[in-house]
Amino acid sequence: MATVTKECVICQGEFQNPRLLPCIHSFCLECLEQYCRNKLPGDDVPCPVCRTDFTIPKNGIADLPVRTYSEPKGTSLSATREKCIEHEDLLRMYCLDCRMKVCSTCCFETHKTHNYERYEQTMEKFVRSIDDDIQPVTSRVKCFRAVAAQVEAERNKLSGNINAVEKKIKYRAQHVIQTVELQMRDLLQELQLLKSAAEEELNCHMDSVQLALAEMESFRTSSLELKSNVSPNDTTQVAKDVHERAKELLKTHIIPSEYLAPSYTFTPVNIDELLGDNQNFIGHVVKVGVSGKLSVK
Repeated sequence: MATVTKECVICQGEFQNPRLLPCIHSFCLECLEQYCRNKLPGDDVPCPVCRTDFTIPKNGIADLPVRTYSEPKGTSLSATREKCIEHEDLLRMYCLDCRMKVCSTCCFETHKTHNYERYEQTMEKFVRSIDDDIQPVTSRVKCFRAVAAQVEAERNKLSGNINAVEKKIKYRAQHVIQTVELQMRDLLQELQLLKSAAEEELNCHMDSVQLALAEMESFRTSSLELKSNVSPNDTTQVAKDVHERAKELLKTHIIPSEYLAPSYTFTPVNIDELLGDNQNFIGHVVKVGVSGKLSVK
């Protein structure tokens, strides 16, 4: 399990009354207020860490969500659960009308005419709604990351293959007379042209994969921001927009087939048969692999 940091990156000290930004980064309330001292409610401000913009709430920085922590297993429940200030009872319920945590007594008094349910159930429904649309895109992102890693591995394989062929060519050239050195240079130039063409094709495929990754990562970031920022009046429309965008991304960015970089080998000729003839008796560079085709659009 990943360790949750409890240190503010602005003041480099332990969190004091922390606030949570939509990008999931947290800072001390006082640090954030100082950071946004020249901004007004409604202004967009970049996160001090990742530079993702967030909007200052109408009531100021203090209105941002309070950062809470999950204690390790074995910690006393009374140390991690909130209590109602008025009734000294645990806040186990959530008022859907007032959008706030309440205790059982509140449900029968101040909120008796409201709709409410257990707090954990409300949070599960909200998270599940967003995650249902994010999950397939997240899965697709993992696939594209794997493709990017595989293409990078092919880049290294191509480089190693080219180096190996180059060594063979040079070794063979050491055993021939000076007139053959020109042919050696021609072969090396041909090999470099093949390398350049292969790398150009490889870079084109990598660019396509990275473009698809950028679009889907952007969608994930925007969707995560909506979890904290969407207003009750916009919930239905936003959920619909998230669903349609996720559907569009999955339709557009189909998982590409495996990319295979071209491979080359060096075939030497029998110098004894050609000795004395003004012919190429070093060998030839031959392409033995077929490059893969990505189906990224």
